[in-house]
Amino acid sequence: MTESDAGSRAGEERVATLAAQRVLAIDGSVVRLRQAWGSRPVVQVLLRHFGCIFCHQMVADVLAVTPTIASHGGHVVLVGCGTVEHATKFAKHKRLPREGVTLYCDPGRESYDAIGLEHSYAKTFFSGGARAAYVAARKAGHRVSGVAGDIAQLGGAFVIAPPARLLYEHRSRFAGDHPSVGAILEALRSA
Repeated sequence: MTESDAGSRAGEERVATLAAQRVLAIDGSVVRLRQAWGSRPVVQVLLRHFGCIFCHQMVADVLAVTPTIASHGGHVVLVGCGTVEHATKFAKHKRLPREGVTLYCDPGRESYDAIGLEHSYAKTFFSGGARAAYVAARKAGHRVSGVAGDIAQLGGAFVIAPPARLLYEHRSRFAGDHPSVGAILEALRSA
């Protein structure tokens, strides 16, 4: 786990703060993340922005294992920092929502701030890791689809068991720094 507070009081306090954040559904309705999570384990993914090559890659990776996530009683909640219009376009492209996956947006990035994700132009554009991740994402067929949110926002992935128990966290250190889906599934199995 990267920078993990999994199982700690500090981690649970951050998750409780995250759970209280309001996000927008693609129909524009306001939802608190705790409502989106419901009463089952969740893989909470905070995307950089909706046009990001790495976000397309991360979502493809998570969608590929969504049936396994569901078989362990979990579901996926995706949040991007763009507008409802950005989220709607992204949803159409990714065929969302779908069974076990919901998509929201957080134009003001309050959920990102609540969980303490970094906002950094340097780590987004000038990291050697980001350059290598870009080459790998392009080779895998992913593309930038435009600027659709805050391009300096870094993302993260969290596995959370009800009511707010942090089982796993991965905070991106640079654009394109994603967790392994194996680590996500391993944490989910412990829920």
